Amino acid sequence: MLSFYLLRFYKTSQLSKTLTEKTTSFFLEHLTRYLPKKPWCTNEKGTALLVRPKEIAINYKYIQLNSPFYQKYLILDLDYEHSLAEILFSRVGIPLPNFVTANFQGGKSHIVFELEEPIYKTNASKQKIIAFAHAIIMRLQELFDADIGYSGTITKNPISPNWRVTELRKEPYSLYELAEKIDLPRKDYSKQKISVDEAIGLGRNCYVFYTACPFAYQEIRAYRGKTYSQWEMVMIDHCVSLNENLSEPMTYREVRCIAKSISRFCWKNDAYCYQEFIDRQRRKGAIGGKKSKRTAKIDSDRSTKPWEAMGISRATYYRRQNKPQK
Repeated sequence: MLSFYLLRFYKTSQLSKTLTEKTTSFFLEHLTRYLPKKPWCTNEKGTALLVRPKEIAINYKYIQLNSPFYQKYLILDLDYEHSLAEILFSRVGIPLPNFVTANFQGGKSHIVFELEEPIYKTNASKQKIIAFAHAIIMRLQELFDADIGYSGTITKNPISPNWRVTELRKEPYSLYELAEKIDLPRKDYSKQKISVDEAIGLGRNCYVFYTACPFAYQEIRAYRGKTYSQWEMVMIDHCVSLNENLSEPMTYREVRCIAKSISRFCWKNDAYCYQEFIDRQRRKGAIGGKKSKRTAKIDSDRSTKPWEAMGISRATYYRRQNKPQK
């Protein structure tokens, strides 16, 4: 039994060595194309993150692969020994990551799935896609026994010589391909509530968006007749307060994009629905008025119009009629 495990580890080590040499040029050309212009980076975990131009940031041990405005990579943290051997030999049937960035000693790693189309996180993004991607990440974390508290913001830099990099697949995945490979049903995951504890990575976007929406649907009524800028600031402040409750808050830019998306949707739809409500009430009133009309009596004031003979207005006539006698 011991010889079997030694042989398996030897094969894994040889494969890693071969693939590392092949992928150096690939990462320099391909990966840097999608890096943010000024990614976060650092040489030590737990220290303050630095913001540097990507030409400088690629020399650091840890780097931010995904932009604040879109996510090109799904990244998992495998915090156990010989994780590459686990992926290749023990977890059969699970989709292979595009590459693995592992420690030379022990084999703890970050595994990365590249997406065909980035998941955009701007104020024009579709929240259903973000919720679907979050469900995929949670399922992958379960299958790979990954750290659920890892957000994927900072990862082991695959260009750095401090890690062993192994490429397992060149073609990027679509979200639907990943969902099919992990047996994740196609449904609307935006209806699933996310708690504060589950708000990690893309879950943060889902949590802030779907927690702020019910508040917005009610609060918009108080801003009818006011300016859009006033309404937008209210939603930004509310989303910022929700973001502050997270264990790893998003940047202000990300939160502002979510708030703008909600405020714009509510403003347009409430104006439309409110006008529709007014028009509907007007139509009902007109129909009701027609049904309640009846023929006036011959001797009634409505027929004889005594105010005309008195040389006064109709309103003055009825006001005098209703005035109490002294």
